Amino acid sequence: MTTEQPHDIQDDSQAAGPGQLLRNAREQLGWTREQVASRIHLRLTLIAAIESDTYDKQTSHTFIRGYLRTYAKLVGIPDETILAAYDKLGLTPPDNIDMQSFSRRSRQQANDSRLKVVTWLVILVLIALSVAWWWQSTARRSAGDEALAATEMSSTTDMGVTGNMPGATLAPAMEMADPAVMPAVSDAAATAVEQTVSSAAATASPATPSSAAATDVSVEVATSAGEGETASDAATASQLKMNFTADCWLDVKDANGKTLFSGLKKANDQLVLEGSEPLKLIIGAPMAVNIEYQGKSIDMSRYNNGRTARLSLPQE
Repeated sequence: MTTEQPHDIQDDSQAAGPGQLLRNAREQLGWTREQVASRIHLRLTLIAAIESDTYDKQTSHTFIRGYLRTYAKLVGIPDETILAAYDKLGLTPPDNIDMQSFSRRSRQQANDSRLKVVTWLVILVLIALSVAWWWQSTARRSAGDEALAATEMSSTTDMGVTGNMPGATLAPAMEMADPAVMPAVSDAAATAVEQTVSSAAATASPATPSSAAATDVSVEVATSAGEGETASDAATASQLKMNFTADCWLDVKDANGKTLFSGLKKANDQLVLEGSEPLKLIIGAPMAVNIEYQGKSIDMSRYNNGRTARLSLPQE
């Protein structure tokens, strides 16, 4: 009976499909579909589909041929016979579908890889820009701090040279004499001139009345000229006195734009200046200074100590 089975199956394969051949062989062996599914480890629904020659178009052609070959070996049919019967069905193998799916997956993976690369490049660029911005900001702050330190050092040096040397502080004041002393100096000069003229007249040969008159006129003219210059200087020069109760930055200019003082004064410092009026003052701490101008005290209560004061003397 065993020798006749291949001949019968081979005759039937000329007209039957692979599923029918496998079903006939299974029935001749007295097996159920469940037994076949259990032995070859396939789903029962797949065994039923194979025996009815109903193949899923989405299933790979290679997988179907593998199922048929396994089933054929189990029931003792040559796999060439089953595969030949399957090829005669003329079913379109879906290998191209698998290849297309694989190609699509490959393209998708390639696109994903490129997207990841671009994303990382963008992240790296952003990080580089952030580092560059931070470095530039730090460099600007460092440059600003160095410039500020240099300015403060320069101001401190100027203060040390100008504020601590009495000669430098009083230099502008020495240019113009104290108005209270000027009349006495003028009177002394006039007396000295008169004595000199009198002595010269006593020791010299007798002069004519016209010469004596000329001498008197010269003395009077010289005295008048000296008094005129003194009055002119007193009219154009104005005296400014300042006493400081705390550290205060100060800038003083006269009517000609000449800087009489510019720097920092400390507590208990005193400053006396003279210059052509009006005098222009810029005071950093107005409540830290007492100002006396032309012998009169200047009211500084209207200036806020937290703001710089700008004033002109004499006040209008």
